[in-house]
Amino acid sequence: MNDLNDLIYVATVAKTGTLSGAARELQVNHATVFRRIAEFEKDMGVRLFERTTGRYVATAAGEELAIAGTQMALTAERSLIKVAGRDLRPSGLVRITTTDSVALKLLNPILKECRARYPEITLEIGIDNKMADLAKRDADIAVRPTLKPPDYLVGKSIGMLSFSIYGSIDYLMMTGVKPLAEHTWIALDDTQERHRSLVWLQKITALEQVAYRMHGFSSVASACEDGLGLAVLPCFVGDNAPSLQRLQKPVPELASELWVLTHPDLIKAARIKAVFQVFQQELIKLKNSLQGTQTRKINPVVETY
Repeated sequence: MNDLNDLIYVATVAKTGTLSGAARELQVNHATVFRRIAEFEKDMGVRLFERTTGRYVATAAGEELAIAGTQMALTAERSLIKVAGRDLRPSGLVRITTTDSVALKLLNPILKECRARYPEITLEIGIDNKMADLAKRDADIAVRPTLKPPDYLVGKSIGMLSFSIYGSIDYLMMTGVKPLAEHTWIALDDTQERHRSLVWLQKITALEQVAYRMHGFSSVASACEDGLGLAVLPCFVGDNAPSLQRLQKPVPELASELWVLTHPDLIKAARIKAVFQVFQQELIKLKNSLQGTQTRKINPVVETY
């Protein structure tokens, strides 16, 4: 089989019309070009160039091989640029797991930013209020509230995640001032029985007395906005609901942290590292909202217990 590099010699001679011109472009000497063309013609058994008045004019066969050589050179150049990183963009699927409230209230602008930076990455969002097992590759990146992430994961704490008590304006106007225990409450259901908001709420009222139990904070917030009762909510949810009033400062016992997590083996993948960094950078910009330190008028219409 002929050396495919000979096609590039044919293409260059056809383009420049001279051996010396081809030699300069290929950065070899004149004799090398002459030898490669002559040997290629001998091996192919066909004349590739007519030699007239010191110029090399491609025959029909020479023109055909010159086109192939040009295409091969362009393909090689694109590949070298891509491998060198000048045109290498992360691509592929990145699966993100998070809670319902984080997904609905925080992530959409960040997903949009990811797409703008990395249009060849597909983002798949899984909403589950239980921690996915990244060791089993249930997801690539987790955005989770937790005070103690699993030891086998690597990640970044975005900062404190605060919670407080909220009620709708209509509900608070209707009920007036009375002890917390006498209010109607909305809370998470028993699928999250260990959540600190339920532990805290039991100090106010028995969970059996809670009027409405729901699976996630998004549903709890929606019911609270509709005036069904009071609720403990993440400040980034409650503070950004126009119809809700915060009743006190963030409750210290309810504080958690928001983490961006992944498996140490996964962070080595370019697409996952890219998305991980965007999430980290963009979520840090929301620290005031997460911590409940945004300017917010508190409506002190309940008596503390």
